Amino acid sequence: MKKIILCSILVLGMLFAKEANIAAAANLQYVLQEISKEFLLTHKNDKLNISYSSSGKAYAQISQSAPVDLFVSADEEFPQKLYMEKKTLDKPQIYAQGVLVLWSANPKIKIHTLEDLDQKDIFHIAIPNPELAPYGRAAKEVLQKTKLYDLVKSKLINASSISQAHQFVSSGNAEVGFGALSLIDKKDKKISYIIVDKSFYAPINQALVLTNYGKNNSLAKEFKEFILSTKAKKIFQKYGYIVNE
Repeated sequence: MKKIILCSILVLGMLFAKEANIAAAANLQYVLQEISKEFLLTHKNDKLNISYSSSGKAYAQISQSAPVDLFVSADEEFPQKLYMEKKTLDKPQIYAQGVLVLWSANPKIKIHTLEDLDQKDIFHIAIPNPELAPYGRAAKEVLQKTKLYDLVKSKLINASSISQAHQFVSSGNAEVGFGALSLIDKKDKKISYIIVDKSFYAPINQALVLTNYGKNNSLAKEFKEFILSTKAKKIFQKYGYIVNE
């Protein structure tokens, strides 16, 4: 009898389990894993399907009616475009501000200033595609404002997303690269990095929005609110993001 009751409870749990599809910016890979894990502690049978890519790529997919409930972008611009296209009911909300870094995984190269990019032993500089990735847009702005762009443009390697830019650097395919503080392993003694002066680029205000596809998805709505919660803000801060208290 106990086994029957237990099986019945499990079946009911599966029947009432909820699921949500999340399109997230690539810089969120580590922080969102921790946030979603914390969220699912109170949603035992529910499932979050999170895919990571450049915000521009995610925007294009949602704009073409991809089955995405919640868009967690690396900027405000792409979610705002969806709102203007009437692909969302509500305006985007900012959840955190990203921090741009310049870094190297090559122990022979130490990054101290932006001017280090002009070193003779630096042949490749990874940068997320500025057309698709907000961090890449910020990196290009930095190079232009500091008058370094013309000096190093022949060294630039465009990556499809910020995670690919990090892969180029970590694999040695690029000696240095622009990336997100949230993706830097601060315990790795072999890497060197600097936080880029925020006065050189427009704030990377990262926003999220529920799509029309997800307007009736209660799990997506709850996860959105959790990302905006005080508990999630503390996790964002842990990974180097700037949040409003």
